[in-house]
This record gives sequence, C-alpha cells and structure tokens, in this order.
Amino acid sequence: MGLGLVGSSVISWAQWPWRIEFDRWPDGYVVRGRPGTPMAMFELVQVPDAVEGYALRMKADRATGSLLIPVPRLEGVGSLVLRWRWRVLEFPTNADGRDARRDDQAIGIYVGTEGGWRRRALAYRWETETPVGQSGEAVYAGGLVRVRWICVRNAKDGAGRFLTEERNLMADWREAFGDSLPSSVAISVSCNSQYTGTKASAELDWIELATSTNLAPPAVAK
Repeated sequence: MGLGLVGSSVISWAQWPWRIEFDRWPDGYVVRGRPGTPMAMFELVQVPDAVEGYALRMKADRATGSLLIPVPRLEGVGSLVLRWRWRVLEFPTNADGRDARRDDQAIGIYVGTEGGWRRRALAYRWETETPVGQSGEAVYAGGLVRVRWICVRNAKDGAGRFLTEERNLMADWREAFGDSLPSSVAISVSCNSQYTGTKASAELDWIELATSTNLAPPAVAK
C-alpha cells in the first residue's frame, strides 16, 4: 500500500460531500507501487451497472499498487462518514490479512496521514479468507507506515456484485489510534497479490466523504 498525497484546498463540509466518480480520472491522482515488485494496473472502464456507467478497475498479477487521490483539508468537521461502492472480480487465492505471508487483498480503501517520516493509515479491506469484522495491524516500509485494518468483506460475500459500504470514519480512527482524525489525510485504493503469487481484480464505482448532517441516500446504478 502507499500514501503520501494530500490536497491543499478546503471545502465547506456543511454544504456538500466530497465525492469521486470514475467517469474521468480524479484531479491530481497518482499511481504508486513497491520497488522490486510488479505494478498493479488501474484503468477506467465502462461498466453498465455503475452509477455513471464507469468504474475504476484494478488488476494485480503477482503485483501490488495503489491509486492515491487528493483530499481537501478536513477543517471544522464535527463528524465524517466514508462511503463507497465496490466489488471483487477475482480474489487472490488463499490470501489472509492475519498472515503477513498472505497479506493480499483484491481491493482496500486506505485513509492515512501525510508528512513526517512515520505515517498511520486506517484500511477497509475486502479480504479472501479473513473473517468479516476481524481487525489487525500491519507494518510496511521498514516500520515507517503503520496500518490498522478492518475486514469489511471476504470471499463469502461473493464476486461480481457491487456492494455499498458506510463507515463512521472519525469513530473508526479514534478506536484504531486513540486520537482524532488529522485534518490532512490521503485516500488510497489498493490491489495486491504479490505475497500469494496469484491474481486479483476489483472495481470501485464511487467514493465519498460527508458529514452526518449532509448525508444523502447512496447513489445506485440506474
């Protein structure tokens, strides 16, 4: 996984949610990989059952990669909800986030800090064998990146069907790290299959951040 991109703009969270739909590439996006490991592929594809007819598709063939999206500074936010719509197309075989030797996911949504040598991230992951509701910690980059992860879905939820998720981001962050969500964060979408030496693929329809006072019903495909 990778983090390290934050938007400098500020929006009024009381007026509207921040939302990304993948009918075009997000402004300022960056794709990053891991040195010495094949890069996962990210592309925008036409998907009839996506809300706007397009989705972000990611594929990993014994590879890893993350697509980073700038996020406006979170200033004056009393509560914050993270929502997204995703599906797995192919699970990395025998993957399990509880085992560092099998720590692959077809898709993970990471929210992490920026700046300094040490970084923290909260990850919502669609696992293969990890039980839903299981959480844990992983360390990357020689200990410089600390990730607290939550298994939101696993292979028992099936492949090929879009599902919508909603999480209280501030509450999850406080439970994971014991402090408040920083005002500068990055969102990273990852796809990994390097540890299991297999293949993985998934799609992300849309993702949004909103305060609890401006939540609208989740968008669904027409």
